[in-house]
Amino acid sequence: MKNAKLIAGLVFLAAGLTFISIPLYYEWQQGRELRALEEALSLISERESVDLSSIDHLSYTEDQLKDVMELEIPSINLKQKILGETTEENLRVALTQLKKDQSPGIGNFTVAGHRGYRGERHFSRLPQVSIGDKVFLHRDKQTFVYQITSTRVIDPSYVEILNDHQEKKEITMITCTKSGLERIAVIGELIETTE
Repeated sequence: MKNAKLIAGLVFLAAGLTFISIPLYYEWQQGRELRALEEALSLISERESVDLSSIDHLSYTEDQLKDVMELEIPSINLKQKILGETTEENLRVALTQLKKDQSPGIGNFTVAGHRGYRGERHFSRLPQVSIGDKVFLHRDKQTFVYQITSTRVIDPSYVEILNDHQEKKEITMITCTKSGLERIAVIGELIETTE
């Protein structure tokens, strides 16, 4: 009887340690991929021609990285890269553009990001952005400055929020609620472009 309880206790302990280690491993792997991405982007910005094959754990080509932008939201201390396409792999590492071939300052520029529960990555603090806060979208040597005009919780099926609105130059940032059942949409309007 004592041995059975001991064995059962050890099994539960091993299962608990496994469940704890899976997210930690996943986070470690994401960090490794992000460091490789940042190293590649740094090399691309410094040189005209680069060989990215020497960077371990990099799963992007130079072509995929040439149009990477950066999103900055000072009110929540966020500065994240935006990859050009929304895929599971890209969302694991950075923020992503929801619509292909979109340009800042034209129509509704849409960005998605995982919520993330640990650390400061992705859109973990997007719900804390307030109306009136400024958002800076950096592309090459241009900066597009948006001011937040609305924040709301929406149903995941409400994709109309991504549509362009006549004569408006907007940014829409989307992430999940804590439950994952709904989405948080933070919208801003372009107020300035600097070079």
